[in-house]
Amino acid sequence: MKSTLIGSRCGPFAPPLELLATKQVDVESLIYGHYSPNQGLGDFKEAQTKGILKVLFTDELANH
Repeated sequence: MKSTLIGSRCGPFAPPLELLATKQVDVESLIYGHYSPNQGLGDFKEAQTKGILKVLFTDELANH
């Protein structure tokens, strides 16, 4: 499995990656929705709605 880590903060990555790897952080509850980039700009606008923390744009929607 290939993963890409994209961050917007500076600082050490090892401690939070360990928390994620050991499932000590519930990240699924932070994700509002899963979208395909092919669905259009409406989803991008929805992602900017106040209160929505994270949305995922991916072509791999088979598991969601």
